[in-house]
Amino acid sequence: MAKSDSPIGSSVKDHIDRERAGGAEYRDTQDRLRPFEEIARMVIMRRAQLGLTQQELAERMSTTKSVISRIESGQHRSGTDTLRRLAEALDGHAVIGFEFDSSPVSASDLVRL
Repeated sequence: MAKSDSPIGSSVKDHIDRERAGGAEYRDTQDRLRPFEEIARMVIMRRAQLGLTQQELAERMSTTKSVISRIESGQHRSGTDTLRRLAEALDGHAVIGFEFDSSPVSASDLVRL
């Protein structure tokens, strides 16, 4: 990274915008990870609402703290069974659906896992 490309002194959004403009590989990776980052934000927020540590959430899921850490990093895929168990451990339900032709998704298009 050249000195003029340094993220220091710029906002995170400005840095990401520069990176996205500079390379298709960066854009592709960011686009691929976006859903997992969104899930990570939801998990972190819900875990905080419930006052749980990563260890306590892991125990509710019968898994390890490192699994929770990977999920919350937003950098790893999680399978549907893991998402179901995670949602239940967070006192919720995992829901999956499909969207076609930019039509809005209705409740009848969603399946509870």
